Amino acid sequence: MTATSLRTMVLACALVSTLVAFPSLQAQSPSGQAATQTPPPPPPRPKTKPQEPIDPNETAGVRGPGSPLTVRVMLKSKTVEGAHVVVKNTNGSLAGSCTTGVSGVCKVEVGPDNYVILATMTGREGSVTTHVTDSSGPIVIKLTKTKAPANPTT
Repeated sequence: MTATSLRTMVLACALVSTLVAFPSLQAQSPSGQAATQTPPPPPPRPKTKPQEPIDPNETAGVRGPGSPLTVRVMLKSKTVEGAHVVVKNTNGSLAGSCTTGVSGVCKVEVGPDNYVILATMTGREGSVTTHVTDSSGPIVIKLTKTKAPANPTT
């Protein structure tokens, strides 16, 4: 074997090993780029509606239509206008809320169950835990000064 044919044989072996190691070099597309198989793109995810904030007026009374519960808020034997009343189920979820009018009264639609009823207004609060039935009368809540925490942290 001559030196030229030996070099040709070594180059041919190197070329074959290169093509085996890099299959993307074997076939070229007409544009000069390697013709490799690319996996198809993943299917698009379905569009979801963004979550809307919870409106307490829509979620209040989720137990269904109930009878109106009348709540009267008092301070020093006088009715209180503008007090915020919150009615919570025994598990802590909101059952209803309202604001007292000029007469110090507001109404909340709730079904028969046990409730914690809270009333607040300008540094004063009051609460009552009661069982409500269809024939429950007005609930009266007396406001007292909000107690400051024993160890305030600053």
